[in-house]
Amino acid sequence: MKTYLSKSDFKVARTCATKLYYKKLGYPSIRDDDQYLQFLADGGYMVEAIAKLCHPGGIEIGFEGGPEPSAKQTLSILNAHQTVTLFEATLIWENRLARVDILEKSGNSLRLIEVKAKSVDTSTGENPFRGVKGNISSNWQPYLEDVVFQYSVLRNLFPEVKITPYLCLVDKSKTTSIHSLFSKFQLSASNLDEARFRRPTVAYTGDADELRRNHFLAELDVAAEVHELLPEVESSSAEFVASLKNGVSKIQVPINVGCRGCEYRLVAPDVSGDNNGFAECWGRLASEDPHILDYYHVSGIGGRNSPVVNALIRRGRAKLSDVEESDLTRADETVGPIAVRQRMQREYTLARREYLDPALKQRLEQLQYPLHFIDFETSCVAVPYHMGMRPYELVAFQWSCHTIRGRGAPLEHAQWINVVDAFPNFEFASALMEHLGESGTFLIWSLHENTVLNTISRHMHRYRYSDPPLEKWLDTVTSREGHPSPFMVDMCALAREGYFHPKMKGKLSLKYVLPAVWESDDSLHSHPSFAKYYRRSPEGAVMNPYDILPALPFGNPDEEETEEVVTEGAGAMRAYQEMLYGVSRHNETLKKQWRRLLLQYCELDTAAMVMVWLHWTK
Repeated sequence: MKTYLSKSDFKVARTCATKLYYKKLGYPSIRDDDQYLQFLADGGYMVEAIAKLCHPGGIEIGFEGGPEPSAKQTLSILNAHQTVTLFEATLIWENRLARVDILEKSGNSLRLIEVKAKSVDTSTGENPFRGVKGNISSNWQPYLEDVVFQYSVLRNLFPEVKITPYLCLVDKSKTTSIHSLFSKFQLSASNLDEARFRRPTVAYTGDADELRRNHFLAELDVAAEVHELLPEVESSSAEFVASLKNGVSKIQVPINVGCRGCEYRLVAPDVSGDNNGFAECWGRLASEDPHILDYYHVSGIGGRNSPVVNALIRRGRAKLSDVEESDLTRADETVGPIAVRQRMQREYTLARREYLDPALKQRLEQLQYPLHFIDFETSCVAVPYHMGMRPYELVAFQWSCHTIRGRGAPLEHAQWINVVDAFPNFEFASALMEHLGESGTFLIWSLHENTVLNTISRHMHRYRYSDPPLEKWLDTVTSREGHPSPFMVDMCALAREGYFHPKMKGKLSLKYVLPAVWESDDSLHSHPSFAKYYRRSPEGAVMNPYDILPALPFGNPDEEETEEVVTEGAGAMRAYQEMLYGVSRHNETLKKQWRRLLLQYCELDTAAMVMVWLHWTK
């Protein structure tokens, strides 16, 4: 069976050529499920459906029979028609396989249209793909190279045809005039395409003509960018194809600091096991513990242009202790905040002790009661939920708050969630204002909650929503540039400056801080509010509270189900969409399940903040 280089293979190989070997041989990756969940959460499948609806009469090329029959069907239709539009046209040339989202033929001209859920703002009149110096933006280059790969295959198949490439993107300068647009898309069972990506089938149940008149997509000509990148892309693809011709051979790339974010670096691997990409690349250095790649901001050690870590790796050294304290400085050899954090990590990781700055404990003791630990769940998706909204406009659909009213007071919990098909932001903020008032301290983890409230304040002006008390409250409690908040305290910033536990490694996310605190502080396990999170694994280890949340099904209950747990923002967005806009939105039993799933997740986030606070203040 012939092995093809697909455009998804090409994209992975461009990040690291060695990954092509692991991808083609099916090595486990930490992104196996994340990519699909994010695709569903941000509405990528809906954007594709809208783009196709804007090209009526298109012929869908299936892929169930494999690439060769699909490619044969594509060429047959193109050769038989002077004017035709194809969806998912399959192209094969010299072991390269490309599937084009939309391919339009008119006489001797072809329009190649790649659809992405990424956004642009066409109202600026500027070329979004280039920086101020006219160079192609690094943020856009992977998307453009995706188009170049397809263009190259198409050009070689049809050398005499004029081909114009486009990126079809979401235009944030536009709004939708369609009520409940999001709910008019129905998602059916998912299938694996040739790139092993589960691609759902989408049906639009609304008025297609109305959607064509009121869509929010922009097709942008990228011919100049494609021709500029073409030589590099064709050279790289030739190298990648060569590695696939006689079986799959590995293109060796020197290991380096960039491997920190490799998807084949499994979270808890058996580094001596089979099919572990990171272990294969790093050999004995993969199992060093504590590992050099776990440093906070590791790529900046010694300066980004000459990272100390790469020099050590080349010499076969990959322990965290191999970096000397004197190396942990800025490029100008001064010790800035990042280096302070790195030195803290080095010292206490090697000592195998946690660190709590006395100044942090003193800061916590000075906080004004009541203490409100708050967390928000929000959604920013390509397809607007409600009429009048722009793409990727923020929707705040849930908050959780744990409150301690005074020293020694019992822990209280309050929460709010939107369960109706309506723009929820103002009710969200009003309910929060009523609960918090203007006293005490609002503890958050990172600045997301502050940003959300500032966004809702701007929404009040944009949507001409009049509520003077709410407007005044938002102005009072939030931080803005030049206007610090007397209420908001960022616990993540406090952790960055004054707390470290070796189990956190170089991370400051609550998802890393909580397990470190939870495993090391037995008193939390018997706390009346937290005992429900205490569980041990069959091996006897204390389990991460996030790992004990029960799973609930995503998808159509009449079809094959998959079990997921809401533990990240994309999962929460997906669960919210299922509850209000999914195929089972009229099933009250399932809606209650979704609601419970979201509530327990958000409640754990604020409970986790309380656990950390209790641990710090003991």
